[in-house]
Amino acid sequence: MMQRDSAGNTSAIILAGGKSLRMGTPKYLLPFAGEPLITHIVRRLQNLFADVVVVAAADQSLPSMPARVVRDELPHQGPVGGILYGLRAAAQEIAFVTACDAPFLNLTLIQSLLSALGAADVAVPFWQDRLQPLHAVYRSTVKPLLEQQLSDGRLRPTFLYERVTTRIVSEAELLQIDPEGLSFININTPEEYHRALRRWSSLP
Repeated sequence: MMQRDSAGNTSAIILAGGKSLRMGTPKYLLPFAGEPLITHIVRRLQNLFADVVVVAAADQSLPSMPARVVRDELPHQGPVGGILYGLRAAAQEIAFVTACDAPFLNLTLIQSLLSALGAADVAVPFWQDRLQPLHAVYRSTVKPLLEQQLSDGRLRPTFLYERVTTRIVSEAELLQIDPEGLSFININTPEEYHRALRRWSSLP
């Protein structure tokens, strides 16, 4: 298994403050692999990162887990707010950012994204015709621009990419490591949750 020190001076940030409207119940608490989904994701990332930060809503109740928890400073600021607060709390200059509903994280792919960053400010995958801002690597230098986006009400992370040096990781590159695209499976509905459970149980 990949060791933590292979990630170098990097942190992991998990955004947990979404509303789970389509699921009808908090996604991060769904049972997965014998524990709450968010705990499963934290443990997975701990194999690569010594510093794992969870960004939660101000009133969100979380299970006990081996991660540092920070809270949204203001509500309803979307992923831009979560990324900013996570970067502020991260112990390291570079951070991999993901969501609390991505159960099939591929550590080799994450390591590849970290390597792809190089001297850029952001390394973001391009998968199925769209950028994947919640499976991307960010340098802490983008914090002032994220603060400005929040001030301007520009709550889509992709607005950032137009203003910084962005390394877009192509689908062809991603397929070499994750040919089924499991890394980009998110759980938003009960149907998707049950499909993910079946897929997990079928993995070797």
